[in-house]
Amino acid sequence: MTKRLKSKFGVCKKLNRNYNNIWGLPKGESLRCVNNENKKKKKPSVYGKLLRVKQSLRYFYCNMQERSFKRILKQSVDSPLTTLDRFVSLLESRLDVVLFRSCFVPSLYKARQMVNHGNVLVNGKRVKDPGTRLSQLDLIEIDMKISLTQGANAVLKNVVTNFSSRFLPPHLEIDYKTLSVIFLWDPNYDGTFYPIKADYEIIQRFYK
Repeated sequence: MTKRLKSKFGVCKKLNRNYNNIWGLPKGESLRCVNNENKKKKKPSVYGKLLRVKQSLRYFYCNMQERSFKRILKQSVDSPLTTLDRFVSLLESRLDVVLFRSCFVPSLYKARQMVNHGNVLVNGKRVKDPGTRLSQLDLIEIDMKISLTQGANAVLKNVVTNFSSRFLPPHLEIDYKTLSVIFLWDPNYDGTFYPIKADYEIIQRFYK
């Protein structure tokens, strides 16, 4: 199980931008003391700009470990597809990310918690690894029989709260009656929504 040692919203302060959180969560998930308007801003260097763009994307994916982030990027470079498209497709095909994009959970941290507790089935099999890579036409279901803190009512409440603030991706077929998702295809960068707008194509330059 992934253990979070620091505040999940602490990463928002590191990026030195004026927003409540990097996930575009609704007001109920807003946080205190994150607005950086009163901070004295310094002109970033070229390296600083690259670092900020890279960190904003890494922090969005639940503060992914640097080595894991770098490993996925290297896999993308060797792909025949555009590096950024392949990179995003690998990140967006993770089980925890799909649960978050489907509005079943309020945050990526809650998605990881749900998977770690064994409340998610992939093709009828229980999965406890949030980083499980999904393939085309995989079926993701929430097992309500063993879910205690994340029962059907709690998940549906999350859907109602998050639906208006999320962008539902076209590569997911979501059934909110059965709380299931079909992973239709690997997404690309253009079809993926990020609350923070940045030139993510320069990320590859950071590791050169």
